[in-house]
Amino acid sequence: MKRALPFLIALAGCLPIEIPQTPAKAPLSLPLVDGRPSVVTRAPHDYQISRTATAHGFEFRVTRIGRDFDYSEGLTAKKAAMAWCQQFNRDFGATAMARFSQPNAWVFDGDCA
Repeated sequence: MKRALPFLIALAGCLPIEIPQTPAKAPLSLPLVDGRPSVVTRAPHDYQISRTATAHGFEFRVTRIGRDFDYSEGLTAKKAAMAWCQQFNRDFGATAMARFSQPNAWVFDGDCA
C-alpha cells in the first residue's frame, strides 16, 4: 500500500489540467434561401425572418408578428436576425447594412457567417 501512493501521485501528474466538459458547437447548415418565412422568438415578441438571394448577395427581411416595426427599431430587428442565426450556431454578419422597408419591416443586406 505504501508503494502504491507514490505511483498514484505520479500517475495523477499525467492527467490534463482541464478536461473539456462540452464539445465546441459547430456551425449547422442553413436552410435554403427560398424566401419562405421562419419564426424566431425573442422575448417578448415573435419575429418572422425571410432570406432571399439578390444580385448583391443575401437579404434578411425581419417583421414583427402582432405589431409593426417603426423607423427607430432597427437594433431590435437586428437582434432578432442575430437570434435566428444563433439557432444554427452562427453569427449575423457584423457589417450588415439595414434599411426600413414597407410594409413596416427592416431589411438587412448580409447573411449568417
